Amino acid sequence: MATNQDVKESVAQVDKLIAQVTDTEMWIRFGLKVTIALIIIAGFYILTRIMTGAVARLFTIRKINEHDYLAQRQNETLLKLLQNAIRYVLGIVMLLTVLSQFGINITGLVASAGIAGLAISFGAKNLVQDIITGAFIIFERQFKVGDYVRVGVIEGIVIELGIRTTKLKGLTGEIHIVPNGQILQVTNFSVDNSFALVDVQVPYEEDLDRVETILNDISEATTKKYADMFVEPIQILGVQMLDSSGVANRMMAEVPPMQHFQAGRLMRKEFKQGLEAEGIQIPYPHMVMMNTTDQGNGEQINDAKNVQSP
Repeated sequence: MATNQDVKESVAQVDKLIAQVTDTEMWIRFGLKVTIALIIIAGFYILTRIMTGAVARLFTIRKINEHDYLAQRQNETLLKLLQNAIRYVLGIVMLLTVLSQFGINITGLVASAGIAGLAISFGAKNLVQDIITGAFIIFERQFKVGDYVRVGVIEGIVIELGIRTTKLKGLTGEIHIVPNGQILQVTNFSVDNSFALVDVQVPYEEDLDRVETILNDISEATTKKYADMFVEPIQILGVQMLDSSGVANRMMAEVPPMQHFQAGRLMRKEFKQGLEAEGIQIPYPHMVMMNTTDQGNGEQINDAKNVQSP
């Protein structure tokens, strides 16, 4: 059973609690802290709105063609990135300031957060690297959606440029997802005009001066026929190679970005048809078949003929 001493102690604790609850000064101090905290929250909210609005106006000032969808998308990505960074930084500062008003030691929290952040950074360093690299790719406009690029051994059209990963679509339809942190070197084929290179072979028996004249005529006709395809007229660079079957003459044409594949196909077609019209055949491998027949007197007759190899 409870003794008189226990009862007295319980009563004393209750009286102390009642005294604390009814302490007017304590409630005034608490109300003052809450008011200051609300003012701090409101101040940081207004500051966040002002800074994010200023960044938005800054990006609005940038002159971007209204029909350039890719540039607009890049502008929006950078805007959201900066606005989110402002919100995160000011939000953390606001939280620490409010906690300090209620007597919480924020030094210990900052130290603990620093240790936790260090541990997380070691575990998520690749993620951080991907995000930072992606931000620089977007900010420096190294490439954009729709460009044909080569990243390492991967080539394709950029279909999505994110803050962490980049998606490329190969010419045969496959999708490559590349973390931005692994993009060490990029070759962009869509920045400037491309060049179509075509080697046209003719037999050794043909006169090279006559061949160059014919190739020049075909080049001029092809350039006029496909005027939208070629930026500059097709040029004859000269003899490129002397191989086992003929003489290779190299042709070069400057075309719009990423049009060198189609231009090369058109050039090969036109050169073949033009050379055949002039009686010049493009050399191709032949196979010699020997048919040996024994005669009654022991003599052999060899029948040889040229057959096109399959």
